[in-house]
Amino acid sequence: MKGSARIIALCGICGAISSVCLLLTSLVPYAALIFGVFASVATVVPLLIDGKNLRFSLLVYAVTVVIGAVGGVFIGNPVAVAPVLFFCVPFCIVKVYGESVKLTANVEGTQTVNDPFDDEETQVIQMRVNTKRRLPVWLKWLLYYALLEIGLVLTFLFTWLLTPAVFERLYSNRLVLGLIVAVAQVAVPLYDLLLRGCLIAASKVVRKIYR
Repeated sequence: MKGSARIIALCGICGAISSVCLLLTSLVPYAALIFGVFASVATVVPLLIDGKNLRFSLLVYAVTVVIGAVGGVFIGNPVAVAPVLFFCVPFCIVKVYGESVKLTANVEGTQTVNDPFDDEETQVIQMRVNTKRRLPVWLKWLLYYALLEIGLVLTFLFTWLLTPAVFERLYSNRLVLGLIVAVAQVAVPLYDLLLRGCLIAASKVVRKIYR
């Protein structure tokens, strides 16, 4: 199987896994974090193979959004699905893409080398290979918190549209609402640590399988 066909087939598998995790999240909302991590890791498998595969991970994410949103509305609990769709999975995409390394090679000059066993001179090109993360650390964390705020807003919006009774109870208790928002801010670095361990394990498995 050629490279492009192989990565597309892999995207199909990852999209199916991620979508199933979203459906399970809607049915078992108390396990939303577990299924959310699995959905997130499945979405970024193309990026774990190569940092240039961002478009393939976004394709998997688009499929996950459609199936997860529809499944959450018609099958289970859409409120549990919203944080996974709009925070957990995009967070993981930003993390893997932002921490992937971009290689650049610069030609520093040429050098003439005399071969003692040949009368001809050999030109040797001197090159410097530089490594650089695709996103600066400060920008990555800025995107993390931007995704958090967007995820909170969209989750509240989903709650208001699809389960207005739950939204009324939540909004009427400002203390609980403020506590949820405050805890979410602290949860960002904790979720980053959780994903780091999961991604290291997933990367080892993916590189063994995808050769």
